[in-house]
Parts: sequence; C-alpha cells; structure tokens
Amino acid sequence: MNQRTILIPKNISFEVFEKLLKELEEEPEAVDLKIPFEVSYKGFGILPAVYSIIFTWMRSKKGRLIIPIKITDEESIKHFTLDFYGYLVLSTIWRHCEIINEEGESLRSTFRKYTPVIHFYIESLSEKLPNEDILIPCFDHYSNEKGLSHWFYTEKFNFWQTPFDFDNSLFLILKHLSKIYTNRLSNNIADSFESLLKIIWELLKNTDEHAKKDYLDQVKLTPNTRGMFLRIQRSSKRNFIDNTNHRGLKTYYESALIDSGQSFILEISIFDSGPGLVKRFLREKWLSNQPIQEDIDTIRKCLIKGQSSVTNNETKSKGFGLDEVLKLLNQKKGFLKIRTGRVSVYRDLIISPYKSTTVPHEIELYDWIKCNHSSYSEMANVEGTLITLAYPLN
Repeated sequence: MNQRTILIPKNISFEVFEKLLKELEEEPEAVDLKIPFEVSYKGFGILPAVYSIIFTWMRSKKGRLIIPIKITDEESIKHFTLDFYGYLVLSTIWRHCEIINEEGESLRSTFRKYTPVIHFYIESLSEKLPNEDILIPCFDHYSNEKGLSHWFYTEKFNFWQTPFDFDNSLFLILKHLSKIYTNRLSNNIADSFESLLKIIWELLKNTDEHAKKDYLDQVKLTPNTRGMFLRIQRSSKRNFIDNTNHRGLKTYYESALIDSGQSFILEISIFDSGPGLVKRFLREKWLSNQPIQEDIDTIRKCLIKGQSSVTNNETKSKGFGLDEVLKLLNQKKGFLKIRTGRVSVYRDLIISPYKSTTVPHEIELYDWIKCNHSSYSEMANVEGTLITLAYPLN
C-alpha cells in the first residue's frame, strides 16, 4: 500500500508542532505516521504536545504507526516501551491501528511483555522512573482496572470528590518528583501544596467530566486518553530565557525568575483526547466554520466562575473550574497556555493578573503567535485539550 507518511522529528518545537498539525489538516486522506524512537522535550510543554499530534492523527487521518526499531533489537524495544512517551503512544493506539517498523514488520508482539512493566512502575512510583518528571495517564478504552489510575480514582473507580481526597496521591507524586532536590524544594512545595492540590484536581476533574464523550455528550470516545505530566525544570534565569524562542515566555521568565543561582519551575500539563473546550462548551451550537473570535470568546466563558457545559442529576451547574485555576495560579505569578481546537492562547499572570469577573471580554487571553490580546490567529485543528502551567518554585 503506497500511502503518504507524515514524520514527527526527534526534536520538537512549538513551530514544528504547529507545522505537523497543519500537514495533518491539509491531508485529504488517511496517512501513516512515523514517530521517532525518542523525543527531545526540554522545552515548555513539548512532550504533551507530541501526544496531541498522536490524538489528532488517530481521530482524523489514522493509517499505520511506523516506529524505526528493528524487530530483533530487544534493547531498543524495551527502552521505547518503558519510556513515558512510548508507553502512552502504544497504550493509546494499541487496538486501533497497525504498528510496524520501517521494514513493514509488525511490532505489536514485541512490545507486549513490557507494557505491564511500565504500568506497574507508574502505579507504584517505582524508583526506576525518571527523577525529574512523571506521567500518569488514564485510558478510557480499557477496563476500569487497567485504564483508570488509582492515583486519581477511588477503589470504586470514581474520581476523587474533593481536592483533599486527592492529597495523599499528590503528596506521594510530588515527593517522588522532588526527591533529588529535597533540601532545595521541600519548603517551597510544602508552602504551595494546597494551591497545587486544588489546581491539579480542578484540571483533572475537567477531563473526567468533559473529555470522555463526543461534544454532544452522546458517544463514548474510543480510543480515549487523558492524564497528567509533571516536570521540574531547573536552570539559570539566562538559560530559561535563551532556550525559548517564544516572546511571551521570554517576557515571563524575565519577570518571574531570580537573577542569581538556579530557578525551579514546576511544569504542569493536563491533557486529553476529548472533543476540546470549544466544541464541548457550545455542543449543538458549534460550527466548524465559525469565526475564530467565537472560539476565543468561548474559551473566555470557560474561564468565568459558574459557567458550565454540563449539569448533574440535580441540574446544578458544574463549572469547568478554570476560574479557580487562574486565581490560584495568580498567587504564584504563574503562566498558563491552552491549546484546543483552533485556539492557541496564553496568560502571563504577572503582566495580566487575575481579577474576578462575569464579563467574558474582561478575560485577557494572549494569542500564542501574535503575543497580543486584541487579534487572534486561526490555528490548525488539534483534537482534545492541552493545558500547560508554569508554576515557579523559588
């Protein structure tokens, strides 16, 4: 079968990410996707961005997944599967497309013995996991026992009812994440723990409530992946600034980080392969060709306290909780990026502090490309929602 192939390179940047999404959008038919053996994800929110490409491909242009690994290279097979990146990709598309190498040989059976191993590592926070980052995914297309992480769900597979039900899970996760920086970060994380708890719980709750079904809330999505990626970034202020090409991030790092010594930022990414914020909020009112300003205004509404796209059995409103996230992030003068649908926006809580409002147009969102809050770019469509926060720990 001669089918076009789109290639994800090893080194990903925001520019490459958007270019790949544009390629996918412009492709009229199914395409194969060739992914690298490993990815470089030193930049802000890069690894979850790769997942967003996978999610978009599997929803709209799914062909075969090509991984450049020899079928006899046991060490590479093991390395790929036991890496966060490889594990999430494999577990997402496992039952839904061919997985082959460059020679056209099926790789599925070669990965099978290692996927339970990395699943166990994550569920037990094994010492064999990386020191500075942690991925905890949920896979709705598997059984509850296999697909829903005990770090987020009760024994009866219900999402934690309040942030404080989640506190032991987050404490152990952060303890694992900061173990090599115990003396430098323990006090900072302790002081920030309650805010972090509420932020992460709110964002994860959104994926549980809004990202499992289609935008009309009628059909369960399959495959469907949701999760959290946390990473401690450590460097000098100058290196943070020099290692990003994004004007908004440079401005943020300049204001947020200390001038001498090393700065620490906790990168928090919550991702899903659901319908996306705009489609899920508008539901039957959503139009594929609506003006981009309509999408922006919808995101603004999602950031207002009390706004909702779902109701529970008692018909009480259930908001997205993003107003609370902004308010808590404001206390640490953090940074937020949202990539969903055709929208890519950010908010620097230093230059644009939180203020409570019920008026959508008072919510400042900066266009990721233009770095202003008066004109917005229409981006290539991405499936799901990726919210990434920079949470300073100095």
